[in-house]
Amino acid sequence: MSEYQYYEFQALDRPLTATEKNYVESLSSRVELTSTQAIFVYNYSDFRGNPKELLDQCFDIMLYMANWGSRQIMFRFPNSLIDATVLEPYYVEDKITVSTTSKSVILDINIIDEEIIGWIDSGEGYLSSLIPLRDDLLRGDYRCLYLAWLKAAPIYSYEEEEDFIEPPVPPNLNDLSDSLKDFINFFEIDEDLIATAATASLSQEVEEEFLEDLIPSLSEEEKNDFLVRVLNSDSYLGRQLVYRLRELSGKLEISINSDAPRRTLSELLKLQEMSTQQRQEKAQEVARQERVQKLEALAKRKDRVWEQVFELIALKQTKPYDQAVAYLIELRDLAEYQGNLEEFQASIQQIQRDYSKRPGLISRLQRVGLLGK
Repeated sequence: MSEYQYYEFQALDRPLTATEKNYVESLSSRVELTSTQAIFVYNYSDFRGNPKELLDQCFDIMLYMANWGSRQIMFRFPNSLIDATVLEPYYVEDKITVSTTSKSVILDINIIDEEIIGWIDSGEGYLSSLIPLRDDLLRGDYRCLYLAWLKAAPIYSYEEEEDFIEPPVPPNLNDLSDSLKDFINFFEIDEDLIATAATASLSQEVEEEFLEDLIPSLSEEEKNDFLVRVLNSDSYLGRQLVYRLRELSGKLEISINSDAPRRTLSELLKLQEMSTQQRQEKAQEVARQERVQKLEALAKRKDRVWEQVFELIALKQTKPYDQAVAYLIELRDLAEYQGNLEEFQASIQQIQRDYSKRPGLISRLQRVGLLGK
């Protein structure tokens, strides 16, 4: 299996300057670059730059994936808009980390899962649907962080033989956005584990924002400051204004009940195992009922199906033989369901005798186990 690595960077708050574009181009001759995006693909070598440094200097979000099970997404936030300490409960060593620079807070979700090793045709298209998660995090919606913890913690626990206490459970885990669903698919997070964890997640209505109505609430000094920053082309002005207006609305963050009882990872995994078993048993029962309904319907037209079998055999053609064998398989299942398997086997033996000179038919019967080898 050949190697495949995919890096994609996106600039969200502002486009790249000419100097920044020149810097990005200097890192690789194979970069696909626009004023807001950079893509690097490698099949036999590695990225020469430092992804985190490049993110800090030029971009706001990065996605990385490789076909040995590596999945990574990094978010960069202006350090004036987020407190890195509120993210600490979701840390998992080497897998979910936060670092700070002179101007940024960088959240790094970097997970290697050997269970998802396999061929990747292309990494394109994954990042675009995950971009809204950055704004979610700025609003205090930590569902993607909690979901990342559900993926990372069992891997780390297995490697280090350590149990964890789950971090605060965000609200609305039972009502996931398309971006969160794509996040789950990207990291291949177990949906039974999510459903188990979500039983402790409260439902919280997200009210529509009318931030423009709050502009008069800004002080004269603040308004003047924002206008000066417009003149100076401040890159993060828009987001900082939204942040300030949300602060004035009293809805800066989605509330999390940090005092709610928390489960250990081992408890969650036991509950997940029970949930998986119940789901599988339910699916098996549904399949059994569907099979019974199908067989009951077949029983009503059993004689006609036998007639069709012989009509198809009489055509002496490949496709009719295949259809006849398919009907015989259904009739065998019906015979087994009705307790008439010996009668069915006697009919098959008679077909074998009557059409012994039809090798195409006989070989098909043997292939599907209707005849002894």
